[in-house]
Amino acid sequence: MKKLILSVAVLATMVTVSCGSTEKRAEDEGAALKAKIENCTDPDSMKIYVQQAQEYADKLVKEGKDDAANSFMQEVVPAVQAKDPVAAASFAELQAKEAVDSLAAAAKDKAQEVSDSVSAKVGDAKDAVKNAAEVAKDKTAEAAAAAKEKTTEAAAAAKEKAANAVKDGADKLKDAISK
Repeated sequence: MKKLILSVAVLATMVTVSCGSTEKRAEDEGAALKAKIENCTDPDSMKIYVQQAQEYADKLVKEGKDDAANSFMQEVVPAVQAKDPVAAASFAELQAKEAVDSLAAAAKDKAQEVSDSVSAKVGDAKDAVKNAAEVAKDKTAEAAAAAKEKTTEAAAAAKEKAANAVKDGADKLKDAISK
């Protein structure tokens, strides 16, 4: 029984440590990259570290951690500028290019959103016109049916009056002949 409880406790500890350490590892990765840049003396290595820093910042942005990416970049850019101004310029160019790409993607998304909204409104208008046409068709059919019914009733009434008039005329004729 003690072994079972001990193994469950060890398993729970491992799960807790592994889940909680993901964010810590991300912070350690950013700090390690910053330390590498601060301690670098080789220009070729500096370019590699700058690229890694850019990839790390991109990874943070893709994970939805924009604030963490911005703070990381604000910490790393001064270190890059102090060590290698040329690398800092290329780093700034990469950031500017990504900012432009991000704006372009946002504009494209907004345009798609507007397009979808317009399409929805056009679809709604089309449905409204279709419904109005169906209502008009139904009203016209009802009016035609009512007119036909009234015409039928009027014809029946006229036929009955004509029949009554003929019968009355025949009755009068019989009365006149019998006198």
